[in-house]
Amino acid sequence: MKKGHKIALCFAIGLGSYLLLLGLLTWVERGEANATITTLPTALWYSLVTLTTVGYGDLYPVTTAGKVIGTLFLLLSTGLLALLIGLAAASLTDRLLPGFRLWLNRNRRWYVFSADNSASRALASRLDDGLVVLCRSKGRRRPQGALAVRQPPEALLGHSAAHGGERVLFAMDKDALANERDALSLMNRPVRIYCRCDSPGENLPDNVKLFNEYECCGRLYWQTRPWRSGGERIALAGNGRYACALLAQGLLTAPPNCAIDLFDDWSDWQELHRSLLDAEGIGPALHFHGQGWRAHRDILRNADRIILCGDDHRANVEALYQIRRYCPTRAQIDVRGARGLQEAFYFGHAEALFTPEMVMKQTLDRLGRQMHALYRAQADYPVPPFEALSDFQKRSNYAAADHLLTKARLLLPEADVKALTPEVCREAASRFEAMTEDQRELCRRIEHDRWMLFHALYNWRYAPERDNDAREHPLMVPYDALSEADRRKDDNAWLLLNAFAKEETL
Repeated sequence: MKKGHKIALCFAIGLGSYLLLLGLLTWVERGEANATITTLPTALWYSLVTLTTVGYGDLYPVTTAGKVIGTLFLLLSTGLLALLIGLAAASLTDRLLPGFRLWLNRNRRWYVFSADNSASRALASRLDDGLVVLCRSKGRRRPQGALAVRQPPEALLGHSAAHGGERVLFAMDKDALANERDALSLMNRPVRIYCRCDSPGENLPDNVKLFNEYECCGRLYWQTRPWRSGGERIALAGNGRYACALLAQGLLTAPPNCAIDLFDDWSDWQELHRSLLDAEGIGPALHFHGQGWRAHRDILRNADRIILCGDDHRANVEALYQIRRYCPTRAQIDVRGARGLQEAFYFGHAEALFTPEMVMKQTLDRLGRQMHALYRAQADYPVPPFEALSDFQKRSNYAAADHLLTKARLLLPEADVKALTPEVCREAASRFEAMTEDQRELCRRIEHDRWMLFHALYNWRYAPERDNDAREHPLMVPYDALSEADRRKDDNAWLLLNAFAKEETL
């Protein structure tokens, strides 16, 4: 039974019992000659005076049964008073004070979370440029300064979104369907919406962005644990959502001459990405073994890195224990899940995944837009603005922006590049401009392979004429088959580092 129905039922039972007592009191008293409580109105007045502890003394029961009922009213008076005080306090804290605080902050940006859970609190604790509001809150420990309310986001934002400061909704319930309902209820309002959703959406309004922890995990992992140049070989154990996201992001950010050994059953993934597997010579070499890592311990022995990234984090930690105990290997081991006692790099915690940059992707979006603007300015044919691009074309720009960090690391191998900053871009751009023609040729090949891998990942194929609906493109060919003009176009992706070097912040 829902909480609201329980309250209604309790109220109905309490009211019925109260009316029954009033009726009994009137019935047992009215037959006495000296009785003062002879009608329902007088019984009601007596009960109110008694329950509120006023006690005028003008009315009182004279029969034994009436005195018993009066005693019940006396015993209930303390509970009723406490109930009234509790209701007043609850109304003050749940309605009046939050409403007053919302009114005071009506001209500020609101970050409204559709649910109060660990993911919401992890993200909310990192937002300091607006008012954080946790909807449907159940009184859990919340970030300092956050406001907890019990109403759903559509009730909170339905009227306030039309005026005041910017409104941002994070639909972050664990139930994806609940998130979609919250997003749909406010889709036509002036609200920016970030919806936690397992499946990617297509042709969504500009104010709606989707995200999930799997994609966040993949992007964050390769940013903090990048590929090592020089032909690194990685063994990846797991075939769930996290593993697929890690593989996709790893493919798109890999330097040349790398390899990935994939354990467990990846047959579904292979069927979905047939064009990628048919394209030879691009991206890391993929080796599908079809069995668990226990049947291929010789591969673990020679791996440079082992990633345990199944969806069940307990199984990942258990696999770490078994590898440490029974498998001789010098590989670094990275584990998705809660930190264990064994030494390893643990990743994928909610506190690390749900950050403004991972969820909102504001820096990535800005870089992707700037890249398209530069490309558009250099093109010798009409190119639509970023807002008019298809979802796939936007993702292509974002993938190219994500690869800038890999480019900077390739150009500055002696530096431990952790993030893409204007200083890093400046140094990397200077290094590219000083390259010989042979070195630039290698950079062009890397960029073309990256572009072709991204398209092959979404099953684009070669055709003499471009057809976006059929996913066909004339440049889906090996680098050596490109014309000289098409090869030199790949310089633009590297020269963009010089453009971003002029930015004060990225």
